[in-house]
Amino acid sequence: MKAFFSTLMAVLTAIASFFSSGGITQLLNKGDISGYADSISSYEEIPDFEADENGDFTVLQFSDTHFTTGLSWADISVLNKMEEQILTYSPDLVVISGDMIDDGNVGAFNKQYVLDTVGELFDSLEQYWAYIPGNNDGINYGTASDVAAYLSQFEYCLVADVPEISGATQYSIDITKDGELVHSLIFLDTMDYDDEDDEHIYGYVHEDQVLWCADEIAEKQAISEDVTISVFVHENTANFAVAALYGEAYKEGYATLDEVAEKYDIPKNAPLDEVFENAGCVGLVSMGHVHPSECKCSYYNGIYYHITPKTKTMSTLITIHTGADNTRDMYDFEQVTS
Repeated sequence: MKAFFSTLMAVLTAIASFFSSGGITQLLNKGDISGYADSISSYEEIPDFEADENGDFTVLQFSDTHFTTGLSWADISVLNKMEEQILTYSPDLVVISGDMIDDGNVGAFNKQYVLDTVGELFDSLEQYWAYIPGNNDGINYGTASDVAAYLSQFEYCLVADVPEISGATQYSIDITKDGELVHSLIFLDTMDYDDEDDEHIYGYVHEDQVLWCADEIAEKQAISEDVTISVFVHENTANFAVAALYGEAYKEGYATLDEVAEKYDIPKNAPLDEVFENAGCVGLVSMGHVHPSECKCSYYNGIYYHITPKTKTMSTLITIHTGADNTRDMYDFEQVTS
């Protein structure tokens, strides 16, 4: 009952704030931010993060919130859940791994207000968060690039792009220990939809993005030969299906990838898998997109392949033990509900 009244008050407060800040105009144009990416020249520099005294670093991964207005009961409920989990776990970094916003093909929709609501939440909590788009974020009323550019104005949002290549976001965040690079997180835009393939509707990481990723990993390895890389994407690489068939369970009682990953196989992402395998330092590829009812994870060929559900169901707390001498022992995954 307490949660009900808390959500009700939050909805009423959000509606009042919306209308007092000129929300009528936004209602009429659905919060259209088209062209916003043309208004900024570059994103802010991404800071490094420091692992704790034990060499640990925590990531709280949200995904597929599919916000529509930031005002609805469902939106406010998920926002409250996110805030509660952040306050409970105090993660070093939050990752929202795509489909933060719905596609806009619904009656009540306001892209700009959603972005303001989410950005202001993280700023108020002084919580750093990293964003990558999903296949829905840039469909209507502003592209994924517009969304990423708009979010860059918020102090605690970490988002960047390499403008000369495909996609809206590609960047990395380094984790150091005693001033030395020990781990790096890479964030890749897996694009929205593939208009060139009638049989394969989901997007894929394009060749220039794959080359950038290979170069980025090589750059980290040049700095530290012992570095391990964790990669966050929205849609799966082809090896998620392979790991579903041949991978090991993360631990007893934790769901493996099984048929969920096989069903959503994206063969055009196989070149990215080759980069990870050839590098020999990638320990985790984590995604959203498929909306399982629980977290799923399989370990295959030295890499954890992990899927987090819609945040409405649960999220994942990932603890990275940067000092571990193998990738099997480097990660702990905890299903988080509230």
